[in-house]
Amino acid sequence: MAPKREADDSPPSTPENSSKKQRPSTSTATSTIIRSPLKHNINPTGRPAECGIIRTIYVEEFMCHPKLTIKLCQNVNFIYGQNGSGKSAILAALQICLGVGAKRTNRARNLKELVRKEDGATHAIVRVTLLNKGPDAFQHEIYGDTVTIERFISLHGSGGGYKLYGHDDPNHKKPKSTKKEDLNQLLDQLNIQVENPVAVLDQEEAKKFLTGRPEDKYAFFTKATDLERMDRKYGETVDNINELIDALEKMEKAIDPLERNVHVLQKEYEDFKKLEHLEVRAEEANVKWAWSFYTAVLAELEAESKILGEHEARVQRYKDNLAKEEGQGDDASTQIAYEEKLGELTSEATEASEHLSTLHGELKIAISPKKQQEHSVKRKQLEVKSAKKNLTFAMRELQNMRNEVMQKKGSADDEETQRQAKAKKAEEAMEEARKVVDESRGGIEASCQRYEEGSSREDVANGSLNAVNAQCGAVQRKIQELKASQGNSLTIFGSTCEAMNRAVLQAQGSGKFRGKVIGPIGKYMKIIPGKEHLASVAEKALGLNLDRYIVTNSHDRQVFLKLRQQVRCGYSDSGVYQMTEGARYKIHQPPDDIDVVSSVITSTDDLVFNCMIDNGRSDQKAVCESKQVSEQKLLVETNGKQSIRHRNIKTVYFLPAGDYWQVYNDQLSMTSQSGIRRTSIGIDKSRAIVEAESELVQLKTEKEQKARDLNDVKKDRHGHKVVWNDWKKKERVARDKINKLTDEIERIREEAEAAENVTFDTSDLEDEVNKTQIEYDRLKGEEEELTKAVDDLLPGIQAIQAQIDEVVTRNEKVMEDLNEAEDKLSTHLQGQQQRARNIEKRKKKVEMAVKECQQQLEQTQGKESKMQDTLRKARILTVRQRNVDENRKRRVQRDENGEEDVELVDEELYTEEEINSLDPIIVAKDPEYYVKKMRELKRRIESERKSKRMTESDPEVALEKYMRAKKALDTKMFQIEKIENNRTMLQNDIIVRKKRWRDFRNHIVQMTNHTFDEVLNRKGSSGEINFDHKNKTLNLIVQKDIKDESSQTADVKSLSGGERSYTTLALLLALGESLETPFRVMDEFDVFLDPIARRLALKTMIEVATSFDNRQFIFITPQDLSDIKTHSKLMIKKMTPPERISVLGGAVQQTLD
Repeated sequence: MAPKREADDSPPSTPENSSKKQRPSTSTATSTIIRSPLKHNINPTGRPAECGIIRTIYVEEFMCHPKLTIKLCQNVNFIYGQNGSGKSAILAALQICLGVGAKRTNRARNLKELVRKEDGATHAIVRVTLLNKGPDAFQHEIYGDTVTIERFISLHGSGGGYKLYGHDDPNHKKPKSTKKEDLNQLLDQLNIQVENPVAVLDQEEAKKFLTGRPEDKYAFFTKATDLERMDRKYGETVDNINELIDALEKMEKAIDPLERNVHVLQKEYEDFKKLEHLEVRAEEANVKWAWSFYTAVLAELEAESKILGEHEARVQRYKDNLAKEEGQGDDASTQIAYEEKLGELTSEATEASEHLSTLHGELKIAISPKKQQEHSVKRKQLEVKSAKKNLTFAMRELQNMRNEVMQKKGSADDEETQRQAKAKKAEEAMEEARKVVDESRGGIEASCQRYEEGSSREDVANGSLNAVNAQCGAVQRKIQELKASQGNSLTIFGSTCEAMNRAVLQAQGSGKFRGKVIGPIGKYMKIIPGKEHLASVAEKALGLNLDRYIVTNSHDRQVFLKLRQQVRCGYSDSGVYQMTEGARYKIHQPPDDIDVVSSVITSTDDLVFNCMIDNGRSDQKAVCESKQVSEQKLLVETNGKQSIRHRNIKTVYFLPAGDYWQVYNDQLSMTSQSGIRRTSIGIDKSRAIVEAESELVQLKTEKEQKARDLNDVKKDRHGHKVVWNDWKKKERVARDKINKLTDEIERIREEAEAAENVTFDTSDLEDEVNKTQIEYDRLKGEEEELTKAVDDLLPGIQAIQAQIDEVVTRNEKVMEDLNEAEDKLSTHLQGQQQRARNIEKRKKKVEMAVKECQQQLEQTQGKESKMQDTLRKARILTVRQRNVDENRKRRVQRDENGEEDVELVDEELYTEEEINSLDPIIVAKDPEYYVKKMRELKRRIESERKSKRMTESDPEVALEKYMRAKKALDTKMFQIEKIENNRTMLQNDIIVRKKRWRDFRNHIVQMTNHTFDEVLNRKGSSGEINFDHKNKTLNLIVQKDIKDESSQTADVKSLSGGERSYTTLALLLALGESLETPFRVMDEFDVFLDPIARRLALKTMIEVATSFDNRQFIFITPQDLSDIKTHSKLMIKKMTPPERISVLGGAVQQTLD
């Protein structure tokens, strides 16, 4: 049998699981083991069937049926009819609708061949309606009491899709689902096994079974009971065990290089200790070099101070000379007299100018009538000229008319022929032009569409370029900040961090804070050694602003917020957390192979550590190298529900971009991030600058590529625009040509009409000549009158012009006197300006001297600043050297005591008080001496390194490499041991499960034998099934007469055809007895039975089937069943005979002997 699988059984037999080998896992020992296949029954015995039972089968244009609906009862159904009546088409429709391929039906090679060929059918529809009630119902809240599966098959389209309808949609208008996955879930939920030959036995499978060899029957048995699939799965598990053995052999071979590497690194670390005395001398020389540099700068400062004193004395001397020059003054009375005379002349010139303006106004008024008359004369002259032109034209038209009359009398017929030819040619040209217009319209639409599409592409390219520009700007600003803040370790956490730190230290010094103030918090964090590769994603996952501070009470919080306002921090700069001071939190530690933020980033300060837990949830956020690794380590899937392996972990972040996933409602939810900024915790600024500059180079390269892409898009769009304009120009030229041809055709028609109405009367033109002559004479007289009026206005205008000339002469004399007065005043003022220039020169001299003095002062201050800087650096080097010496002593003590680790002094940690307490040291030798000494010591150290083939320069790095290599070796050994344990566990487990499988097979064999004998007893016979599991054969032993042991035979071929068929049918019923599928279908099961055996077989099947009121049986046969009586549990459906056999002499039912 093939019962349903438990939820925790082996993976279902999908193509992925059955055809691909799974790689062995080192973390689980049961990933491919098959568990017990038993599960509760669908429609348990003792009550009517509630789900999975077929209610109706509907076909339309399918095989031989135009339209057919078959309604079935819930227990036993017989469908019979002659060959060609469409019995097997009903079974094919059931198979096709429930997911079976066309070839599996043995009726067609593809779905299109199942569409009815008659009456021009273009598609077929098959529907199967299943009962869906009770506790085993499939998604009853969605589908209701029935589920209808529909499959639409088209001759011309892809077709073959599935639609699932609910009970509330009897007209099948709106499907609940169109997914094959939902159909598979329904079949699995209701345990419908359409491809199991015991559940659905079509004609071909029936013939193979009835005539098959023992080997075929055994294969049929293992496939029907699912034993074959489970055995195949066990074989795959054995293959996985063999792969584990191969992996172990490879890992063991890889151990030797790791062991050799550990020995090499251990020796290299021991060689470092022998170079220590040379390094000590080099470090001492470095400190003395710093103090010698300070001594040299101090001497330069004294020389600059002396030069500054000389500049200050020169400035004072120049200032005294300037004061003396400014004390010499001049009498201002002469300048006042010149200015009074100049004012009088200016007033007189102003009065003359006003009088002249008045006369010009009067002249303008007098001239105005004259100009109007002159304009009238000009207009009249134009009218006279036009009249004369009209007269000439009229006379010429009259003469032309007279000439034309003479010509047209002899050429009317020739002109008509020419007009018809011109009209025909113009119409042909117009038709060609219209074709060009139609072609141009298509070209315009196509090129316009491409041009508009190019616009969106240009916007996208432009946006990409702007985004890269913004990234370049951000990286450039970061480089500037890093360079500006070199020597200042706090600026890496924020631009206002250094200023805020000074303000906090000052407030602490003045006692404004009552409790503990810690910050910035990034200063107190560090990356745990060996976790550097996860530092960036861990900082991203932590999500805290590293420039924040921590206070322990509300008063200190208010003081801190006021300091933020004083420093002018931005909204998100230098924030504050308020926390209660207490012991360090104890957190849940994740498994060894899982990293969380708190296992990558930590802090020695308890408040900072607790802040990471409270505000950053650092113990609940896992970090991994990649998405695949994160899912392998942390994602668990059980019964289709997903969860995170470690219950305390809520979110999982992974490289490279800092994306993360969570599990909501038993399903994985993925969130993408814009990227990971560079790590700020424990950062080396020099290295950060190099990395940022490298990133800037990459961004600039990307920017150039984006610019080229944008330029290409613009060129492409411009090309489409040129094509668009060309098509528009072509259309415009064609339309102009059409308009011209239209005008030409119209003109030809008008000429033809005019030719028909030609008259030879010239009286109208003669009258026109006379009228034009009269008009010309009248206008000529009016012109002479206007010219006389203009001459009468001249005397008054000439009088006003004489007055203007007189005023102009007098004004010129006043202007000469005015210029003379201005020259005298200018001469006086030049003398005054010369004295002012002398004073200005002395002022500039003073300013120049002051500027030089200021420059010298700045230079002196620069030297003093340099001296202070060199002094500070020398002191820092001295303090650092003391720390180095202290650490060296502690390492020596560690090595002597054999300790694994020792607490070291932070060599870069020092206080301002400690630095300032050092007295300056004056060194007699110059810096160059110590530079040469350090170079020589460095050369000797490098020589020693090369002679001993040392690859590292830092003994601590060498020690770390040695410890890391040793840890890697230990880890590899642990992995080998773990895999070996998994292999052993898998081997033991497969032995147990194979035994369970054999026990299960024996149980099925016993049940099948019992039912087989019981069915034969109904015919007065008995029998036994002989299962040869070694040779994989199934043979039948039959005793024809239950009372006569001599009638027993093991050769089924010795039986008659009916006895053999009944025996094989009994075997089929015995195998099906163990099935839990809600319905069974058998097609032509009685094909080889004689009439007596057929009647007995029918009686037996009806008795067996009706005894299972929780199962549905569908039997299809070509034999006549009219003598069988129906009842509430038995329904018989007779198919209509086909037309081809209803004719006399037509085909009759054929059966095999």
